[in-house]
Amino acid sequence: MNKEINIVLIGAGKMATQLGKVLSASGLRINQVYNRSIAAAKHLAQILACNYTDQAEAIDLNADVYIVCVSDQAIASVSAQFAFLDQRGKLIVHTSGATPGKVFATHFDRYGVFYPLQSLSTEQEVDFQLIPICLDAKRPQDLALLQTIAQGISQEVYAINDQDRKLLHVAAVFVNNFSNHLYTLMDQWLTEEQLPFELLRPLIQMTAQKLTTQSPASAQTGPAIRGDLATIERHLAVLSEKKPDLLPLYQWMTNSINPNLLPH
Repeated sequence: MNKEINIVLIGAGKMATQLGKVLSASGLRINQVYNRSIAAAKHLAQILACNYTDQAEAIDLNADVYIVCVSDQAIASVSAQFAFLDQRGKLIVHTSGATPGKVFATHFDRYGVFYPLQSLSTEQEVDFQLIPICLDAKRPQDLALLQTIAQGISQEVYAINDQDRKLLHVAAVFVNNFSNHLYTLMDQWLTEEQLPFELLRPLIQMTAQKLTTQSPASAQTGPAIRGDLATIERHLAVLSEKKPDLLPLYQWMTNSINPNLLPH
């Protein structure tokens, strides 16, 4: 890793914390943390052993890359707030999967995306070596710089343009957010029935483990893929009695797996 690459983090939340830690550990220099909350900026700066500020005009001007780790809704305003960095030829990137890199185009000539495809929290440490890093940049030389940074923290580095990253982000919502919501629904239901959700944890873990070696289609199990209409009808009877609000969801999922079992 080229230790002469200097970075400023704009933001101090979950993404900035996890990314800042791994970038610093890889040998990069985090020059500064900027955040609107001085307390949050100071807290992360103490972890990373760097400077911090809550004033845009006090941003460090010696960095090579400015990584914006804020909510999607705030990226455009941050771009405008730090537009003066463009006059110094600085490269600015964001970490969003859903927002196009061109959000910076109004104010910056050098811009891109540095998107770790993972759900991050400040509490749980993650192995960035296994996290795909999706990169994009307006200029080829800036993409090369981002690849140098990304390859220092991950084995999975991909150049993904705005259009493909948008599709990828939708897929990520399905496999992560939507599946977790199903866990939440079942946790609520089992709690109502005085059954422990822990009974399902080994099944969840085994399903995820199988996907490390199998395609999702080949790993599919259950009554729908087997065409077991008798079991499905028993399930529908249970839901009709206990959780009628989940009936449409069960029917939709069953039809999606096997369109020939239930009437549409």
